[in-house]
Amino acid sequence: MQLSLCGAGLGAGKLSLLEFAELAARSGYSGIDFGISSAQRLADELGGATALSEKFLTLGVSPATFGLEVEWRRDDAAFASGMETLAERAALAQQLGCERCCTWMPSSTSEDSSQWRSRTVARFREIGKVFADYGVRFGLEWVGPHHLRAGGENQMGPNPTVWTMPQTLELIAEIGLSNIGLLVDSYHCYTTGVTDAELAALADSQIVHVHINDAPRGVGPEGAKDGQRVVPGTGEIDLASFLSGLKRAGYGGYIACEILAPSPVADTPESAATLIRSALRELGL
Repeated sequence: MQLSLCGAGLGAGKLSLLEFAELAARSGYSGIDFGISSAQRLADELGGATALSEKFLTLGVSPATFGLEVEWRRDDAAFASGMETLAERAALAQQLGCERCCTWMPSSTSEDSSQWRSRTVARFREIGKVFADYGVRFGLEWVGPHHLRAGGENQMGPNPTVWTMPQTLELIAEIGLSNIGLLVDSYHCYTTGVTDAELAALADSQIVHVHINDAPRGVGPEGAKDGQRVVPGTGEIDLASFLSGLKRAGYGGYIACEILAPSPVADTPESAATLIRSALRELGL
């Protein structure tokens, strides 16, 4: 597995994409999780996608994965607006050598569950077909924390949608496109009881991207809040087993540390990136 730098937990919001890539290079990461619109702006500044690719090559950092910018969770007008530029963004990703894009799914909704599912399947199929034309794989992330599910204290809505790995795999099967797979996050695996054996049973082709993080000690799977993650190795998730499962699955893609927390893990983005890299090294990454 290769390491990608994710901005979560770094306090890196004021850094430009180029500054972020330079930070990754200095801190020992071979890739970055990035925004495709930011990449388009930087490519325009540098004179095109080729110039941006050369900049990444010089730094020794690859564009690992980008977040989906199409507003698929909203109304038809917002979705259609996002789809207007998707092919252009996918073409840029292809030119940059980036083959992975991801999005997350709410674990509950305020609308009828069956209506949410049918619309989501249709929209993901439309997105996936565009990506397939440009060699981009599309990863779907389930959201596991109990407090966000239907009936939870911070529920996203009263009606359940998708919040486990098996449910996500069923959704992917219903979409029916080979370039759509999973974004596997250690936090969501922990809060939904995914075992290393279940991860090992996956094929590399089913995993698009991986997030690693940890849960505070003493809270347990049911008490782990989504925005209270901690540095890997400092909490209570069995990350050794998590990584073992991925390795046995043959996963050879990128893994990024995503720490969603009230404040950055260190005083500066530089020190935060270094701290996280050291923690990942302790885990054998």
